[in-house]
Amino acid sequence: MASKFQNRLVGAVVLVAVGVIFLPTLFDGDKKYNEDQFASIPLVPKPGDEQDIESIAPIEQTTTPSTPSEGASEAMISEAVTGVELPQVSTPEVSEPQVAPSTPVVEPPKVVNPPVEPPTTPPPAVSETTAPKGEAWVVQLGALKNAAKVEEIIAKMHLSGYPVYTVPARPVSGKVTRIYIGPNASKAELQAMLPRLKELTGLQGEVRAYKP
Repeated sequence: MASKFQNRLVGAVVLVAVGVIFLPTLFDGDKKYNEDQFASIPLVPKPGDEQDIESIAPIEQTTTPSTPSEGASEAMISEAVTGVELPQVSTPEVSEPQVAPSTPVVEPPKVVNPPVEPPTTPPPAVSETTAPKGEAWVVQLGALKNAAKVEEIIAKMHLSGYPVYTVPARPVSGKVTRIYIGPNASKAELQAMLPRLKELTGLQGEVRAYKP
């Protein structure tokens, strides 16, 4: 193992030594080659070379359109704006609302209703009875001086459907007023009415001959 390592080490040393010897010569050769090239290039061009240079056409410069300055562009914009007529917008006139004059409120006059008096009911008129032909009969209920009582009895008789009349025809307070039912041609019919008449008026009537 040691002999192999030593052999390798010796070989490496030999290679390094060879490189040290031969590398400088290599670099020197390249240096000389470069110097020969620089010497071969002439510093001043020959007369024939100038013609070759002139024959080459000069490169034409492309002319770019000159952009207008800021002042010129603003002037062009202002001219374009002034050239365009803007439509005139007419604003409608707003008319002020007319305020109607306030009319004073007139209160209607108060109507004072006159006091209404209760209607006075006249006493019921005594119906005039027509006596039947020939002999006739009546029922005399009673003879009263109280005119109000007489009118009350007359009203009851009318409501019950009995023919009634008084003598005198208009009752007067303080004077005797006779109340009669009839006349009727049938005496028996009048006598049959007596109980009912007493029930209604409280008076005991009697049948009498009719005397107009």
